[in-house]
Order: sequence, then C-alpha cells, then structure tokens
Amino acid sequence: MALFTITEACTGCGLCVAACPASLVRQAAPGETPTALEGREAHCIRCGHCAIACPTGAFVHELLPAEEFAPIRRKDLPDFAAVRHLLDSRRSCRTFDPAPVPRQELLSLIDAVRHAPTGHNTRDVGYVVVDGPARMDVARQGVLDWIAGEVGAKTERARELHLAGAARAAGKGKDVIFRGAPHVVVAHAPDGGITPALDAAIACAWLEIAAAAAGYGACWCGYLIFALDAHRPLGEMLGIPQGRKGYAALLLGRRAARPLAIPPRDMPPVTFF
Repeated sequence: MALFTITEACTGCGLCVAACPASLVRQAAPGETPTALEGREAHCIRCGHCAIACPTGAFVHELLPAEEFAPIRRKDLPDFAAVRHLLDSRRSCRTFDPAPVPRQELLSLIDAVRHAPTGHNTRDVGYVVVDGPARMDVARQGVLDWIAGEVGAKTERARELHLAGAARAAGKGKDVIFRGAPHVVVAHAPDGGITPALDAAIACAWLEIAAAAAGYGACWCGYLIFALDAHRPLGEMLGIPQGRKGYAALLLGRRAARPLAIPPRDMPPVTFF
C-alpha cells in the first residue's frame, strides 16, 4: 500500500517534503509531484505534518483519514498576552474542596491534552485517575508505607526529602501527601519507551495548564512520584498496567480558595550561543 497519494491539485511547492520528520516524502526536483520513499512505510510516525502542510489539500495520507483532521479556528486562539496571563496566574493548589469532580469533567481535561508532544510521536502516555475518598485513602497509605520504609532504613532519600517529618505530620492527621485533594492523576508510559519520563511530565504539565484554564486546582504530587519510582508494587496496586511505570502525578480538584494575585518571580538566567 502506498503511504500517500497526491491529487492533481498539487503545485509542487515541496512543503510536504520539508514537513516530514522522517524524510519519507521525496521530490525529484522543485515543482515536481512528491513521491513516497519506497519500502519505508513502517517508519511513518503518523504525525500528519505532511498533510497539513499542503496549501491546496492535495496530499492524502493513507493512514490518516482526511475526515479525521480538524480545522484550526484561528479566531478562537488566545493571543500571547492571554496565554502569558494564564501561565503567570497558575499556582500550585494545596487546599482543595474535598468534593469529587465528575468523571466526565476529568475525562474532558485529559481529552484536552491528547495532543501533548511525545518522543518520536509515540503517543503512548496513559492515565490512572484515583477516584474518590476510599481510593485516595488506599493510595495515601501506599505512599506512607513507602515513607515508613525509607525512614526506617535511614536512607539518603529519607534525609533529602525530610521524610521523617512528613511521617510525623501524617501521624498527627495532617494530609501532607495529597493535601485533601479528591483525585490524583498518574501519567504512565512504557518502561522501555523512547522518552517515557519526559512524555509523562509533559502530559501532566499540559494537564495542569488545562485544569487552570477550566478553573480547577492542581499540584504536582512529589511524594507519590518518588514512591512510584522506588516501590513498583505501589504502581501495580493503583492499576498501572504491567510493563509500564508511573512517571508523573498531579493532584486535581476544585480549589478551596482562589488566588487573588500573582506573586513576583525573577527572570531566569538566559544566555545566547
């Protein structure tokens, strides 16, 4: 099967050739109709960049049906100032309304980040949503069990993360693990993936911004991330599929109180090479 076909609307501009990250679209000379590199169809990462680069719609990808492409509504895109304000106003939330978020709303947030970039366009990030107080209690106890083990063994990680203090606070009834959030979302990816940790982190970063735009609070759950890395049975208990690992975790829910201002942040150091 040919990887793509070119209709007579093609002008030979070569934009599809330049757009293909795997160099599977070739053009013998400027102005000529592009052709597929023979025998390399399996190398296509299905990013669709070749098709969307064509200004005349002449490029038809056999693996990506044309009807599944959505038009870009440029009038609906926020300007830079609006995006900058959203990013600046994002704050980690550590005081949550305990009421759970409806599952459909959680699914809507995750659906909104399905275009988050992944290494080699593998798009192989999955999610486990810990849903409801009883399940959060189970997950919390799993993290506390890991903390107790680290503290008991007097590990370097226990010292670095002040885990003994966290254990004491938890023993007094303070939820230092989940901060009263009704949900935690774990992003998981294959152990043997190309860039699994980065893919999961990017996905959660996008999810945090999407949550902020939708009016929800979110916070990176460091204790759970560390525990998932060090104690594989915790991931299995949460339902992370075999062969995959939880690399990022985000507390999620409605804020108990909305921030009213943006605190100052220094400009990071920048050098030009």
